[in-house]
Order: sequence, then structure tokens, then C-alpha cells
Amino acid sequence: MYLIAGLFLLWKSSAEAQELDKTKVEADLKAAKTVSEYDTLKKWKTGSTITASMSDIGLTDWQGGGQAATTLTTLLTAFANYKNGNHAWDNYLEAGYGLTRLKDQKYPVRKTDDRFIFTSRYGYKLQKSMFASALFDFRTQFAPGYLYQDPKTKEVIERLISDLFSPAWVVGSVGMEFKPNDKFYFFASPLTSRITIVNNKELSDAGAFGVSPGKRLRSEFGAYMNSKLSLNVMKNVNYQTSLTLFMNYKTPDLIDVFWDNNLLLTVNKAITVNFSTSLIYDDDVKFFRKASGNSEETKGPGIQFRRVLSVGLVYKLL
Repeated sequence: MYLIAGLFLLWKSSAEAQELDKTKVEADLKAAKTVSEYDTLKKWKTGSTITASMSDIGLTDWQGGGQAATTLTTLLTAFANYKNGNHAWDNYLEAGYGLTRLKDQKYPVRKTDDRFIFTSRYGYKLQKSMFASALFDFRTQFAPGYLYQDPKTKEVIERLISDLFSPAWVVGSVGMEFKPNDKFYFFASPLTSRITIVNNKELSDAGAFGVSPGKRLRSEFGAYMNSKLSLNVMKNVNYQTSLTLFMNYKTPDLIDVFWDNNLLLTVNKAITVNFSTSLIYDDDVKFFRKASGNSEETKGPGIQFRRVLSVGLVYKLL
């Protein structure tokens, strides 16, 4: 009952926000006191949305088996892009968090999503679609992350494997950008600094995420590539993909990969269906896994993969 009531209130708020959105923007523009202020407002494009998805599974003497669980996931996305003559400044924020509660488990509350990404990119147009650009990228998470099963003994445990600013990645980069339109860009840089932060003492002492044991920072210098595509596949269906690559000049044969894909179906103004995947390969992140042709589990780098299918309500803030 509470779940249904919550969904109804969120849907009602979303519908009202959609109706007021256009009126609000027009009012903001009319409120500009000078022509200069009005022109400045027009040079900015902003937007933000909150998506919430919930599920509740209850089982009573269910002979088919299964696990009773309640899951809540929220996602905030926002952008603020400025364009004036040869100058372009794009800012993007993504913050997601999700929890699931499993019935009759030793550790019932577990994370299903936890991410914070902020990217700021400035470009100066050299010629049509080509920019000299500088990029800043910051990534971390909000809360501690745990491993709930020992990879060797299969014993149920609760072992800390990540935390706020553990890790966090800070990237500063200067290079060239190809941006023919608002749907696609490709940025490449031979001059990139990446700093890995492990602020948690327990993880730092263990040398997690590639830092030296006891150290909380690791600096790397190398080449960087970032590209993003947004494509309207058909009416009300949008596909977005983002690929980031980093190569440390000290280990040129090892390339870190961050690849995100998102397929969004807009049912109406308030309801969406979303399927997303995230793939990460980072040679500095080592965990127990089975190597090819070997039945025993060994510790080493590997591909991390996550997929999420959700039906949610959308609240448009701006």
C-alpha cells in the first residue's frame, strides 16, 4: 500500500512539473532585467531529471523457490552547457544509488548501484567541428561496498572492498575534440594526468586499487580518449553509449576501459523503461576469478560487468 501511494505521489508531481516546465523557462527569460542578461541566459542550456524505480517481491511457501526482496533505485542526471561564439563549455553530473533488502539473510541490506560522476569539458573552436579542449573528470561512490561471499571458501562474510573516495579517480586532460553536433563527440589527448584516491585506511593499507600499501594517492601520466553518442533509434526510444580509455605511458600494453550503454524507452511523460550496462577493465583492480583453462581461482585483474533493467518514474527538475 505504501509503495503504491509513493508511486502515485511521484507520478503526480512529475506530471505537474512537466506542465510547468515550459512556463518556468519563459518566465525566467522575461525576468532578465537587461538585454545582456537575457542574451546570457539564452547561451546556456540546462536540464536535470530524477528517476526512481522500485520493486517488491513477496514469497510465502512458494515451491518454485526464489528470494523475497524489496529494491529501490534512484538516479539523478543534470547538465549545464554554455555556447558563445567559439567558446563551448559542457558540464554533466550523474549520481545513482540503489539498495535491496533480502528477507532472511545474514546481511539483508545490500547495494545494487552506487556512482557519482562529474565531467566538465571546455573547448575553443578552431574550425568547423574541431575544438582545442580541456577536460576534467571526477568519479567516486557514496557509501561503503562489501563482498558477501568469500571467493575461496564460499563462506558468508561482510568484507569491505570500497568506500567513499575509495576509490576516486580525478582526470585532467588537454587535447583535441571533434564535435559535429550535440549528439556525438570524440575527445583524444596525449597529455593526461590521472590520480587514484584511496582515502579509507583499511583499503589503503591493503594496497587496493593500485596504490602502494599505506599510500592514499597514485598518480599516472598517459593518453586518454573519451567519446559519447546519443541516438534516437525510433520514436520514444533513445540509445546512449559512452566509452573512456586510458593508457599509462609506463605500461602502454595495459589499457583501462570504462564503457557505459543505456537504452531508454519513454512510455509517457512520467514513466520510463531503462536497460543499462557498464563494463570496466582496470589492471589495478584485482579480485579472485578463474583463469582460462584453470579450475582454481587466482587473484588478478578482470572484466567487471553490470546490467540493470528497470521501470521507473521520472521527475523533471529543470
